[in-house]
Amino acid sequence: MEERANKLKFIKQDFFQNANKPGRWMSNRIKERKESKYVTKIKEGDKIYTKEGDIKTQFQKFYETLYQKEQIDEEKIMKYIEERKVTKISEKQREELNREITEQEIKKAIQNLKPNKAPGPDGLTAVYYKTFGQELIPYLKKIMNRIREIAKMPETWKQANICTIHKENSDPEKIKNYRPISLLNLDYKIFSNIIAERFKNFLKNWIKEEQTGFLPNRHQRENVRTIIDLIEYYEIKNKKKVLLLALDAEKAFDNVNWSFFKLLIREMDIGYYFQNTIDAIYTSQKAKILINDRETKDINIEKGTRQGCPLSPLIFILTLEILLNRIREEEELKGAKIQNYEYKIRAFADDIICVIEDPDTKLGKWLEIIREFGAVAGFKINLEKTKAITKNITKKEQETLMKKWNIQIAPKIKYLGIIITQKNSQLLENNYLTKWKEMKKEMEIWGKLKLSLLGRIACVKMSILPKMIFLFQNLPIIRNQRTLKEWNRDIMKFIWQKKKPRIKLKYMIQEKNRGGLATPDLKLYFEASALMWVRDWTKLENNKLLNLEGINLRLGWHAYLWYGKSKIEKEFNNHFIRSAILKIWEKYKKKLYDKTPLWVSPLEASQRRLLGWHNWPNYKELLVKQNGEWEMRPQQELREINKKISWYQIWQVKEHFKTDKQVGFEEQNTFWEKITQTDRKIITKIYKKLIEWETEKEEEKSYMTRWNENIGRKIRKEEWEGIWREKLKYSYATDLKENWIKMAYRWHMTPQKLGKCYKNVKKNCWKCEKIEGTYYHMWWGCEKAKIYWKKIRGDIEKILEIKLPMKPEIWLLGITEQKLEKNKDKLLFLLTTAARICYARIWKNPEIPKEEEWLKKIQDIKNMDRLTFLLSKSKGNPIKETNWDNVTKYLEGKIKHSK
Repeated sequence: MEERANKLKFIKQDFFQNANKPGRWMSNRIKERKESKYVTKIKEGDKIYTKEGDIKTQFQKFYETLYQKEQIDEEKIMKYIEERKVTKISEKQREELNREITEQEIKKAIQNLKPNKAPGPDGLTAVYYKTFGQELIPYLKKIMNRIREIAKMPETWKQANICTIHKENSDPEKIKNYRPISLLNLDYKIFSNIIAERFKNFLKNWIKEEQTGFLPNRHQRENVRTIIDLIEYYEIKNKKKVLLLALDAEKAFDNVNWSFFKLLIREMDIGYYFQNTIDAIYTSQKAKILINDRETKDINIEKGTRQGCPLSPLIFILTLEILLNRIREEEELKGAKIQNYEYKIRAFADDIICVIEDPDTKLGKWLEIIREFGAVAGFKINLEKTKAITKNITKKEQETLMKKWNIQIAPKIKYLGIIITQKNSQLLENNYLTKWKEMKKEMEIWGKLKLSLLGRIACVKMSILPKMIFLFQNLPIIRNQRTLKEWNRDIMKFIWQKKKPRIKLKYMIQEKNRGGLATPDLKLYFEASALMWVRDWTKLENNKLLNLEGINLRLGWHAYLWYGKSKIEKEFNNHFIRSAILKIWEKYKKKLYDKTPLWVSPLEASQRRLLGWHNWPNYKELLVKQNGEWEMRPQQELREINKKISWYQIWQVKEHFKTDKQVGFEEQNTFWEKITQTDRKIITKIYKKLIEWETEKEEEKSYMTRWNENIGRKIRKEEWEGIWREKLKYSYATDLKENWIKMAYRWHMTPQKLGKCYKNVKKNCWKCEKIEGTYYHMWWGCEKAKIYWKKIRGDIEKILEIKLPMKPEIWLLGITEQKLEKNKDKLLFLLTTAARICYARIWKNPEIPKEEEWLKKIQDIKNMDRLTFLLSKSKGNPIKETNWDNVTKYLEGKIKHSK
């Protein structure tokens, strides 16, 4: 019974802390019931195995075979690598990779450990390392640096437990359809995290732009953007034949040949200590497979990179870069050649798409080069699952290619979660409209769950918003705002359960620190994502992308962005992506700038196609301020800035300058400048600014005005902000926050409101039955309400040992004019919230709550708050502790008195 009581207590605490907010609690509430993780049946060949022992044996056999070393001649590998003429590492890079591991690096790696992740075979959790880090760090440092010296690791670091996760939409009876994830000991993960961070900083310069996986400031959207731009290009160049081949790699991470990447880093001359580190990790490894919570015997791992190890993806993309380089350099392999750039391949880790021109004559060579690499590196392509789409190729030619090379050519392919179609006009239907149908079905299911208002908003944030932002940032193609508005309406129907909204939409989408509910606005998120693409057009740095995206433009990007040339040059809008994005830019351009920005390059605007430069001088470089006026720099200075610039081009710039000077120049470092200078949380930053503009007229909300009228004074903006920005954070419990939100927004239905809606309903107060039941009367003006709040006031004054006036803003809204010590202010807010919750529970009853009900609610809040603090402390992430001593003393006194 005691064990059961403890379990119930922790379930209650989990609800208190996590209910109705994004996180694991919400995930468990809304996810559909999926098949049990328990493996009941496995099929191998013609045999079906159902006994637990047999299933375990089959998994063991499969992974023993999978991880068995392939006999590849090392001389053959070395010869292949030498022929590739691998770029050597610089001295500075070598020093960084090979320097001694420091205590600061270990400390940082421990801080970054996630507390809720499963431990490795030794059972030691992240909490253990966070708790005893100070004592452990000196020993860990000694061990780690010793490994670098002798190229040997502790035996426990070689061990792993492999969990298998069934891949969605695949046959669960086939073992190959399970993804192996290695649970590694955390002392090893701390070590590999440090090595991975160093290696990542090196690889971001060594690996070229076509590989966007697992490196800082590289994103898969860059791959999708390139592919979509290429489809637009081949729509224009309709005489050119092209095949876009999406490769399907078999167990890509599990098949990597250790000898290949070891010899590769030796050829790169990566350094003694780093080479030793890699040799120590990839010499001998062992693992047990966990099937139905039972372990198999140890299996030897002799190839592959362990999924779960921080180094794993980096080792993989290092290995794959040799293939990508081979493709880039091979002149016989033709991609899209546009001016001085060639577009042959894009990769996100093992998700590779090849751009193959003249596939009828060149596809064989492509496949041959991929097979050559696979023979030495362990990279295997499953041609039966490899799919392609084509442009400008007849049905008959497609059939010939499929038959000859055993590949599938389809009207559409899935690449990095995006459905790529033969025509970009089909993207909306195949991605957005299909996804929204799924979202609407899910909202129907979630609508039946008992989620609160904030819970439903959290549900949207957690399960709808990420999926839509993923599409927005990859495919900013929506031209019709009506579609986005319809989606927002669908979300509002879900949040309000198909009833009339009680809170204005513009209040709901405002940020919480401005008194809103931070409800996502899909229209604004789409616009933020579209503006993110505009960054490249303003910065003019990614020449390869801009060259492709502006293939048919007569003028430069700044001509369309700033000088409005899209109205004259209609070609700009004859592009599926450009037209949608420019529309958003034009909408917000005047809000961003009322003067000419200094990033504008007048020369690029008029001469981009003619000159084809990589670097374009902008006004920030061309102008100088003299006597408070902007003037062009002298001709000699301009020639020093850009030696290519001619007197004629200087004259052209001066002509632009005369016109732009009349408008004036933006001297401040504006919001848009800040966006172009950062690579972090770009969509979030733009979205916040769009929300600010969208709701700028909503600073004084209608509910604020009505509260001012009720209490007879104007509540200052600072007082409201004190609640929004600080006091609502006093508790982790969403239901406590929601009580205040409903109170402030005057949520509760009153006799007065119902009387206006229905003729036969009396408008008199449900408690005193004498006066019309307005919102304010029901909560404060009623004689019974006054008795209740006077009693609450008396008790709280005794608990906190302070005097408080009988003012409605204190007891109903938590707004106090007197400055209280932080803990007392927190307790006052929680105690009054408990009182309002008790009152709202019997809202329509003639009675008022009894003191015992309030005291019980306080006891619950106190216990859950205390338990939340203790749990956070035990997990190594302690939160601020609330001092409940005064409350405890008062409650104990009440219990004694009652006895």
